[in-house]
Amino acid sequence: MATKEATLPQANAEYRWHHNLEPALFTHSPDNAFPNHVGHFLHPTRVTLALKDPNRDEEFLWKSRDHRKNRHVKYTPNQDKSRHGRNSFVGIAHMVRLEYWNVSWWVAIAFTLGSVIWVVNGFYSFLPFVDTSFAQSIAGIGWTAWVGATVFELGSILGVLEAWNRGETANFGWGVRRALGQENASDSNGFAVNSSSEGKAGDLKHQRKWIWFSSDSKYWHELGFLAAFAQFWAATIFWISGFTALPSIQDAISTRTGVLDGVFWTPQVIGGMGFVISSSLLLLETQKRWYMPNPASLGWQVAIWNFIGAIGFTLCGALGYTAQTSTKAAYQSSLSTFWGGWAFLIGSILQWYESVNSV
Repeated sequence: MATKEATLPQANAEYRWHHNLEPALFTHSPDNAFPNHVGHFLHPTRVTLALKDPNRDEEFLWKSRDHRKNRHVKYTPNQDKSRHGRNSFVGIAHMVRLEYWNVSWWVAIAFTLGSVIWVVNGFYSFLPFVDTSFAQSIAGIGWTAWVGATVFELGSILGVLEAWNRGETANFGWGVRRALGQENASDSNGFAVNSSSEGKAGDLKHQRKWIWFSSDSKYWHELGFLAAFAQFWAATIFWISGFTALPSIQDAISTRTGVLDGVFWTPQVIGGMGFVISSSLLLLETQKRWYMPNPASLGWQVAIWNFIGAIGFTLCGALGYTAQTSTKAAYQSSLSTFWGGWAFLIGSILQWYESVNSV
C-alpha cells in the first residue's frame, strides 16, 4: 500500500486533480492530451483509480467526458431500467427512452433537432442549383435558418449547464462500488446508491443542488467546460446570421453589400470558427495525445463529425461574400450548408446514443 500511495502526491503536484474520491481509492497516472507546459494548466481528462487495499489490484480508468455525460449512471433513477447497452442494438433501443432527468440527453436532443432543421435548410438552399424544378424559397431558407440557429443556441446553453453540473465525485460508477463492497455510495451524478441492488428502483435519492450559474475558476481548467463556453459564444454570434436571414430583413439588406456582409455573412464565419474551436477541444479531450486521433472513442466520433459540420458552416459564410457576383461561390456556399448540416446531424445522433448508454 505504501508503494501505491507514494505515487499520489507526485501525480497531484503535476496535474490539477480536483474531484472528490471514495476514501478507499487513490489516483495515479493522471493525464491529458497536451504537452506538460500546457497540460499542467488543465485538469486531467483520464485518471486511473485504484484501491488502497494492497491485497487487491483492481484499477479503473476514469474519463472526464464519460463523467460529464453521466455515463457512470447504470440505472435510470427511480426505475429498474439498466442504461448499459450490452451491444449496439440494445444501445440503439435505449434511444427511445425519455431521459428527462439527464441534462446530457437534453443537449443531444436539442442539437439533433437543430441539425434536422439545418438539413432542411440545406435542401432549401442547394436543391435549386441541381434541379431547376425547385424554385428558391427565401422564406424557407430564412425561417429554417432562424429556427435552426435558435435551437443551436438553446443546445449550447444546455451544454454549459451540463459542464457546470457534472458530479464532484470521481468514480467509475458501479464497477468501483462493487469492488469496494460498499452498501451506500454516491454516484457521479449526485445520487445516493445502494450497491447491493446496483441502484435499482427506490435506491436513488437526489442530493446535489442544481447549478444555474457558477464563477468558480476550476471550470476554466476543464476542457469540457472550455468547449461548452466556446460553443455558447459561437452559437450566440451565429444566431445573428439566423436572425438576419429572416425574409423581411433579407429583403431590406440584400442589395446593401456592406450591411449584408457585416450582419449576415460575417457572423456565420465567426460563429462557424467558434464551432471549429469547440469541437477541436472536444476532440482533444478524448485523445491520449494532441497529435493522436482516437477514432475508437464514441466521444471522438461525436466531436469529429461536429468538426466537419463546423467547417461546412464556416465555408458557407466565407464563400457567401462573393455569392452575389459568382455563381460558383453561391453554389459552393449552399453546398457547404448542405453537407455541414448532415455532418452535424450524424454527430448529434451519435451524441444522443452516447447520452442514454452507460459505460
